[in-house]
Amino acid sequence: MSVFKKKRRMEFARPGERRRREDQEQLDNQITRRVFLMRGAMGAGFMALGGKLWRMQIAEGNTFRETAEDLRTRPEILKAPRGRVLDRAGQPLAENRRSWGIDIVRSRLPEDETQRQRVLDDVSTSLQLKQALVLDRSLVPMGSEAAIVNQLSKQLTVDVPALIARLNSSTANVELLAEELTPEQAVEWQSKLADIPGVRVMGSLEYQLAVHDSDDLPMTVKKDIDRDTALMIASNSVYLPGVIVDDSTLIREYSAGEHFSHILGYVGPITEEEFKAEQSPNGAPIYEPNDSVGKGGIEQALERDLRGEKGGRVVQVDAAGVIRFELTDRRREPVGGLSARLTVIRDFQNQVAAALADGIRVANEAAQKATPPREQVGAGVAIAMNPKNGEILAISSLPTFDNQKFVSGISQADYDFLVDKKNFEPLLDRSISGLFPPGSTFKPMVAAIALQEAVVTKEQTFSCKGNISVPWTWDETQRTIYPCWEKDIGHGDVDMLRGISESCDVYFYNLGAPYDIADNGVPVHYYIPGDPQSKEFSGLGIERMYDYMTEVFGFGTATGIELAGESDGLMPTPNWLFQTIGENWSIGDTINVSIGQGHLLCTPLQLVNSTAAIANGG
Repeated sequence: MSVFKKKRRMEFARPGERRRREDQEQLDNQITRRVFLMRGAMGAGFMALGGKLWRMQIAEGNTFRETAEDLRTRPEILKAPRGRVLDRAGQPLAENRRSWGIDIVRSRLPEDETQRQRVLDDVSTSLQLKQALVLDRSLVPMGSEAAIVNQLSKQLTVDVPALIARLNSSTANVELLAEELTPEQAVEWQSKLADIPGVRVMGSLEYQLAVHDSDDLPMTVKKDIDRDTALMIASNSVYLPGVIVDDSTLIREYSAGEHFSHILGYVGPITEEEFKAEQSPNGAPIYEPNDSVGKGGIEQALERDLRGEKGGRVVQVDAAGVIRFELTDRRREPVGGLSARLTVIRDFQNQVAAALADGIRVANEAAQKATPPREQVGAGVAIAMNPKNGEILAISSLPTFDNQKFVSGISQADYDFLVDKKNFEPLLDRSISGLFPPGSTFKPMVAAIALQEAVVTKEQTFSCKGNISVPWTWDETQRTIYPCWEKDIGHGDVDMLRGISESCDVYFYNLGAPYDIADNGVPVHYYIPGDPQSKEFSGLGIERMYDYMTEVFGFGTATGIELAGESDGLMPTPNWLFQTIGENWSIGDTINVSIGQGHLLCTPLQLVNSTAAIANGG
């Protein structure tokens, strides 16, 4: 009954009401379709989210877990303390002092340029860093490098060829022109060089970052800062992302003074070549790009023993990179380097160096008073050796330098002074690297060989009248004169004792030059002044001198002393002369070698060694 009545009401409903009902039904259908589509989209979204969660938590869970672990923990290298260097009595010559240092990790600096600059400015101000004058390669028009460098050379003292070579080969964005500039100097130079493209002033910290090799490895900004400054920076670490206060920095300290600089060398930043050259057995680098290594002297020669073995630790950091605590179970302690005890005596070394300096002073005073004045003496070497066992008790080369400056950071001006030949190259250790003709100090060795080979007796004499003249093999009328240092009257008849004590050159010409038949079939001979009768040579010859001088006396080969940079010297031979210079050996070459001249070169240490062989009885 009710259904019937309802139908009747619908059949007899007004047209407007029926239309409204139809519109409502259509709207309801649209809403139903939209709800269905929305539910389908939401379902697909939840399915995608579920798939993503499954991939992150199940399929790649370990990878993301490791990444998350890396974000909250950070491995750090613990550097080993470098071994000490002591003198014979155990007095320290080189040791370590713990200090504060500031490092920056470029990748941890703020990405926002304004915030990044704020951090750099705060650090520069706290450390009182100065400014640098640089040549920005990105602002140098291609092909104009040489012209710009030549313009610079008119205002600045620059090595033009070296700077052009660096611009053409270096991968660094900037090249340093001057450093440690005060604000006034920076303004002055910027004004003077404003017309030269690429020249600009930048903070020294910005320059360091520009030339630093790695984004992720720490760059040392400054070493050995005072404690208050370090603590102030550390207390603001939240506002200085990327800045690390290192309280484990070890500063090398050379307490013995400048007279030990050549012996000890110094430690300095590792070069790219040194970094690549040193690898562990598995091929991994032994050093980090910001490590310091030995340069010269004992520091370089004993680098592997002195450097020790690095350790490591893992620290937990917050979002700002600030260390909160260390994971002690993952710590590996570093192993300190071995200490080295030298045979030199600290006080004796200083006394020898002082005596050498006094000798140079006296020589210069005499040179100044001479008529005409002679050239000033700028350098010298003194070595004290125990001939019984070869121990070096003192070894001094002057001028010397302050090796502590290299540890603290030497300025470009100081370095340029040290390598300038006008200043007699203080960095050169002449005792082991300087090569000189030994001169008359070579003669006792020649006499010993001549006795051994029985080419002369101690009593046998040779006449010295100031020189000898040796005819040319192709023209008897042409002669080469070889004078004695006593060229006016000569030494008269000279035996071995007088030959050595008076250093008679003519005597040793006879000991060195051998009996030989020239190309014209005539024995090689010579004449003495006032005597028309020729004399034939009957000495050792270069081959026998070479054998003895190299195998017995050590000429031509480094001694093997544990100091870096030792030279081999040169004991010449006919083959060496032809292969090196393209000349044939002559009797004159042998004559010159027999008195320690000619192509013969040795280090002062080699000369001391050879003399000790006579002093200790062979």
